Amino acid sequence: MDNVSSKEFFYTGISLSNTPNNDSSVCIIDKNKKIVLLDKLYFTSDIELFLEQNPYIKKSKITVSIPHDNTLLEGKWRIHCKNYKMMGDTFEINRNDWTRRLSDRCFDIFLKLKNNGADISRFDVNLLRGAYGLSSNYLQRTSLDCKSLQSALKIKYGFDELPDNMLPASSLEAILGGMFMYDSALSNIKAKKIFEYKGLDVLNRV
Repeated sequence: MDNVSSKEFFYTGISLSNTPNNDSSVCIIDKNKKIVLLDKLYFTSDIELFLEQNPYIKKSKITVSIPHDNTLLEGKWRIHCKNYKMMGDTFEINRNDWTRRLSDRCFDIFLKLKNNGADISRFDVNLLRGAYGLSSNYLQRTSLDCKSLQSALKIKYGFDELPDNMLPASSLEAILGGMFMYDSALSNIKAKKIFEYKGLDVLNRV
């Protein structure tokens, strides 16, 4: 990892969890569409240190998933309403911000990276899976869903180096993000801005 040539470029996908209690993952793909790094991160400080110190990052096109905000979901009606209802802060019922759908974890770290010149964007896992035809009939992030996604990445999209044993869901989502950055840079697949979140463009495959 110390012998990174200045002529090489890399494509980084980060699957970000909404809390440090769950694993986040990072995948870095080289210009030959080979995975050169696949690792898990937990704490915000780990993520920040990785982005500051890893030699591949400065030569990378980066995308980071937007995790869903799962806080304040004490009741069934809140769980269902959070996905469908739009309410402003002026509503008394929203005094604890329980209608917020997306987590803003680490957004300041990513924005700082952008302001320092990095090519960084965000992506929605579900939308990107749908755009690549990788949605399954199984409940998301279950063992069957992960097995389906891993098999598709290995067979359909050419990641032969993936092991036979099951990878964590976050690692598979990070590979998906890295593949998206690779395709948007080196193939005919185009990335389209669908909205902006916390100062960064959220992209999806056209």
